[in-house]
Amino acid sequence: MRSRLELPRLSLTERDRRWALIRGNMKGQGLDCLLLFGFPSMWDFTTANARFVTHIGGNAAFNITVFPLEDEPTVFILMPTFTEYWKRAQDWVKDIRPRKGTWAQSIALRLKELGLETKAIGVDGLAGPLDQDGWTPYSVYDGLLKLLPEARLVNVMDMLEKLRTVKSDEEIEMLEKAAHLGDLMLDACAQTARPGVREAEVYARMMEVMLANGGEEPTLFLWASDALPLPHPFRLPTMRPLEQGDLIICEMHPKYGGYYTHLERTFSLGEPRKEYLKIYEGCLKTFQRIAELCLPGNAVTEVMEEAAKVISANGLGICEAGIHGHGLSSLEYPRFRLHALETDRKAVGSLGAELKTGMVFAANIDLVDPKWMNGNTGCVFAETIVVTETGSRWLHSYPHELKIINT
Repeated sequence: MRSRLELPRLSLTERDRRWALIRGNMKGQGLDCLLLFGFPSMWDFTTANARFVTHIGGNAAFNITVFPLEDEPTVFILMPTFTEYWKRAQDWVKDIRPRKGTWAQSIALRLKELGLETKAIGVDGLAGPLDQDGWTPYSVYDGLLKLLPEARLVNVMDMLEKLRTVKSDEEIEMLEKAAHLGDLMLDACAQTARPGVREAEVYARMMEVMLANGGEEPTLFLWASDALPLPHPFRLPTMRPLEQGDLIICEMHPKYGGYYTHLERTFSLGEPRKEYLKIYEGCLKTFQRIAELCLPGNAVTEVMEEAAKVISANGLGICEAGIHGHGLSSLEYPRFRLHALETDRKAVGSLGAELKTGMVFAANIDLVDPKWMNGNTGCVFAETIVVTETGSRWLHSYPHELKIINT
C-alpha cells in the first residue's frame, strides 16, 4: 500500500505562510478558533477556504476544519473509510477524523477537547460581500449554538477570501498547470468537432483530455452549439449531431490541484456569419483594453469603465462582461462585473478597488449585437490574467482568434 499518493501538492513552507497569515488576522479580530465549512457545492467553490488551510479537497469531498489559534487543526470528513486516503493525499494536517453523529456534535466535542467551548469562534460560510447567502447549513450552526451556549460564534464574513486574493508563486504555478489543461481542452474541441459528431462526444473528449492530464473533478464546463446559439453557454451538451454552420461557445474552468483558471472561446464549423465576426472582434478589443490597464495600482472599477466604453463604441451589448478572481474557487476577489454591478459594488467596497501584483482573475467578455437578432445570440471570450509588477500576462496560450474549423 502506497504511503503517499501522487497528487498535486504545495510545500510545507506554503502551508506555514498561510497559517501564520491567518493566525495574525485571528489575533487582530480577537478570535480563538476558526470553523471552516468545506461543504461541497457550486463545483466545489464553497470548499475553498477549508482547502486553503488544509490542502484537503476535490471530488466533492467534505472538509470541516477546526483551526485553533494555538493548537494543530483538525479536519472532519464524511466517512471513516476516507480517513487513510486523506492522510496519504497530503502532508499538511495529521488530525483527520470522520464525522460521528452530526457535524455539530463532532465539532462541539473537538472544541471542548481544546478547551474552547467558551471562546470566540470565527465561522465562515455565513454570508458576506462575495456570497450574500452563504453555504454553511443552518442546522449545523443552530446545533453549535445549542451545544456550545457559552461560545461566541462570529461571522468572519470574507476574511479568508481577502487573504486568498494575492497568490503566492506556488499558487501561480498551480494555475499555470490548470491553464495548460484548458489549452488541451480547446485543442481537443478543434480536433473533434465536425458535422455529424454529436455534441456530447466533443464535450466528453474535452473533459477526457483534462482528466487524463492530471485535472480534477468537479469543475465548471458550460457548452452550447447551434447555428444561432444563445449568448451564453448552456449547462450540458446534447446528443444532437453538429451541423455545418454551427457555432460552438464554451466556458471552462480547468482545474489542477484545486486551482481553477477560466477561458472561453468561440468556434465555427465553416465560415461564420459576418455578424459573429463583428461581435467577436468587439470581444477581443475589449479584452485588449482590459489587459492594457491591468497594472498594479489601477482601480478595477476604472478598468471596467474603460471596457464599457470599448463595447459601446463598437455598437455592442453585454451578456456578461467583467473581472472576477480565480484560485481555489471562481468569483473570488478582485471582482467587478458590468452585468452584476449592484452585487459587485459591495465586493469592491469590502476589499477596495486597487489591483495588486499577484492577483489572478478572469476577464470574461460575452457580447451581442443588439441590432442583430434582437441581441439574442452572440460570441464568448475569456482569458485568465495575472497582474505582475510590469503589467498583465495571461495564462492560456491558446490563440485568441475565433477558431474556424474547416470541414
